[in-house]
Amino acid sequence: MAPQPFQPPHSLCLVGSPGRPEALCYCAVLTCNSPAGTSVMKVTASDADDPTYGSSARVVYSVLDGERFFTVDRQTGLIRTAVADLDREKQDRYELVVKATDMAGQMGGLSGSTTVTIVITDVNDNPPRFPQKMYQFSMSEGAAVGTPVGRVIATDADMGENTDMSYLIKDEEGGELFKVTTDSDTQEAIITIKKALDFESKRTHNVVVEAVNKHVDPRFSELGSFRDQTIVRVSVNDIDEPPVFHPAEGTILEVQEDARLGAVVGTVTAKDPDMENAPVRYSIDQSTDQEQIFHIDPVSGAITLGNILDRETAGWHNITVMAVEADNVSQISHSSVSIRILDVNDNPPELATPYEASICEDAKPGQVRANFKVLH
Repeated sequence: MAPQPFQPPHSLCLVGSPGRPEALCYCAVLTCNSPAGTSVMKVTASDADDPTYGSSARVVYSVLDGERFFTVDRQTGLIRTAVADLDREKQDRYELVVKATDMAGQMGGLSGSTTVTIVITDVNDNPPRFPQKMYQFSMSEGAAVGTPVGRVIATDADMGENTDMSYLIKDEEGGELFKVTTDSDTQEAIITIKKALDFESKRTHNVVVEAVNKHVDPRFSELGSFRDQTIVRVSVNDIDEPPVFHPAEGTILEVQEDARLGAVVGTVTAKDPDMENAPVRYSIDQSTDQEQIFHIDPVSGAITLGNILDRETAGWHNITVMAVEADNVSQISHSSVSIRILDVNDNPPELATPYEASICEDAKPGQVRANFKVLH
């Protein structure tokens, strides 16, 4: 059904002279992309002459300006579209001048004209589009979960709610590490950290972000998918981290209690996670080895014996080894080393107490005369 005419604010009504047709001012609304021949509205002009007297009051209509896009029925004043697919994105308003002439348009007939304003309303016939196929951001590996990485936006040539869109992360890896939300005020995609980033694990992440229209009009489904994708490349900036021991949970070593001074007990290993083959220096926390029973080679991490061991005095020794970056001693890490002392047969047996026993001179071989307790 054609839209009903209404009186627009600040519109000028052209009033005919006495005896001329009097036309009202009109404003109409037309849906974008309407087909040719769509009824827009009907204009009406009145004539003060006597309608029963000849053709004096018989009014006909014609288009003075705008006939390229619209037609008017000569008899009824019904305005229709002359072309298909008037696109709001190209032109959102048309001014159409319609003339009404009495005496059925014959020579000598009087006329009046009016301007019809036709506003093209929007439909969702445009998909969202990212201006760029790739956006680049950088983020430190130590950034907290929830930290914003950056914003991107897809544009939409439509207007109003037809521009409403949501954003999704389409790739699995990106969805594990990042989260995307939509700013309802600006329609921007806000990318934030969902899981802590690690420079040593991966230095660059390519995240596939998709924009989707919220209100898709099924009438325009043949135009294609109302969505678009872009790549958000996130470069992870390195933060200097202390050396990492392997194994991280600590080391257990064993050594014979009669091992010689300087004997190698075992080796600890730590590496700089930020740079391959970066030099690391080792030392023993002396508060955990005040008697300096053990030494460590600062370059190789080899732990050697620096004092005599005695399992009977101490069966275990627990020390803390420190590792620092050679070019940045503020980056330090610690690891526990437990050293088990293995027993050797270095103590002769002893009697628990002094014993005295007597035996008869006629005792038989194998006869038990006393029991002894021996300590090992």
